[in-house]
Amino acid sequence: MSTYVLVHGGWHGGWCWRDVVALLEARGHRVFAPSLTGMAERGHLIDAVEGPDTHVADIVNLIRWEDLSDVVLVGHSYGGTIITGVASQIPEHLSRLVYLDAMVPTESGTPATALSSPERTAEIEAARRPDGHMDATGFERWVSPERIAWLKTMVTPQPGACFGKGVTLTGREIEVTQRDYIICTRHKPSPFWRFYETYQSDPGWTCHEIDCLHDAMIETPEALVALLDLT
Repeated sequence: MSTYVLVHGGWHGGWCWRDVVALLEARGHRVFAPSLTGMAERGHLIDAVEGPDTHVADIVNLIRWEDLSDVVLVGHSYGGTIITGVASQIPEHLSRLVYLDAMVPTESGTPATALSSPERTAEIEAARRPDGHMDATGFERWVSPERIAWLKTMVTPQPGACFGKGVTLTGREIEVTQRDYIICTRHKPSPFWRFYETYQSDPGWTCHEIDCLHDAMIETPEALVALLDLT
C-alpha cells in the first residue's frame, strides 16, 4: 500500500481527483486530495493567499498533521510548483514526485509567469478581475467538449498572488530522487512540453505520455492511475 497526496492545479480543487481517488483506493492505497486555500470549497479564503507558499503550507501541514511518510506527491499544472516547494521543506516525508502536465521550478522565487509561455501568461493576465484574482480560461484545452459546461460550474477564481510570486525553495527538493514527468499529448500548444523535453534525457527522471487533454485526472483517470500505481 502506498500513500498518495494529489495536488490540483489552478482554478481547480480537490474535486477534480475524485475518480483517481476512487481508483487508487480500490487498489488498496491511502489517498488525500485537498483543496488549496482560496479555491473550490475554500474559495471564501481567496484573499488570504499570499502566494504559492500559502499552498505549500497547506500540503506540508496536511502531511505533518496526518503523520504521513513515504508519500507519492502528485502535482498537476500549477500544482507542480507546489509539490516542488513541499519537497524543498520536508523531503524526508516523500518517496516520489510526479509532475502531471506541470510546472517544475528550479530556482527560488521564480513566478509562474516566468515558467509559462508568453501566450498563456497574456491570456491569464487578460482574465484578471478588478479584485486582482483571475477567472479561468482555456477550457477547450483542458477537457473534451462534452465536459466543458460542467467544468465551468466547478472552477473558481485563481488567487492573483499565485502568479505574481514564486515559490520559496531551499535546495532540499533534490533529496527526493524518484521523479516522474507525465505529459498530456493532446494539450498543444502548452507551456509544459519544454519540461517534458528537458527531462526526457535526464537519467534522474522517468517520463511518460498520456493521450489526453490537460485534465488527465478527469479525461482518462484509469490511464493516469496506471502510471501513478507502479507498485
